[in-house]
Amino acid sequence: MSASIPQIPETAQRLCAASPALGEHLHASCASWEGLGVLLTGASGCGKSSLLLRLIDAGFTLVGDDQVLLQQVTARPAPALAGLVEARGLGIVQMPYLPEAPIALRIDLTRNAPIMRLPEKTIDPQTGAWCLTLDAFHADSVAIIRTALRSIRGDLTLLCGVNGGMATANPLPNKREES
Repeated sequence: MSASIPQIPETAQRLCAASPALGEHLHASCASWEGLGVLLTGASGCGKSSLLLRLIDAGFTLVGDDQVLLQQVTARPAPALAGLVEARGLGIVQMPYLPEAPIALRIDLTRNAPIMRLPEKTIDPQTGAWCLTLDAFHADSVAIIRTALRSIRGDLTLLCGVNGGMATANPLPNKREES
């Protein structure tokens, strides 16, 4: 990198201002898995970059960290931060990235708040994507995201929850009840 680390946030703020040509500027991170974009949103310190690193480690591809430009249903990295990820305790890491990804799933991150076991249908009004609320630091967050994407793609069937299925799922019958 040619710029020193202290200059990056100032440059990013200047280059990432909202612009009709670039789209809406979001304080968010984004990764893509097999062409399906995952937008990570939430308050500062909620774990967006941490979860993003775990997604990348699990085979996702970086789109953008910290600041993302959203134009209709497509996310792009902020120009000043393209290919850069903050690894807290390590520093700023440069890595391969995608120039854009269509958003299939939006994850609203929260800390220490109860997460609904079977959420009702939740669609992001900006992108039309399914919207989940997760704790970024929970051990199964990456697995839940990949399971949601596999359900969106049609590999798995989500019986109830954010897809608008039944409010509750009946348990499968055991062998005694089948006769």
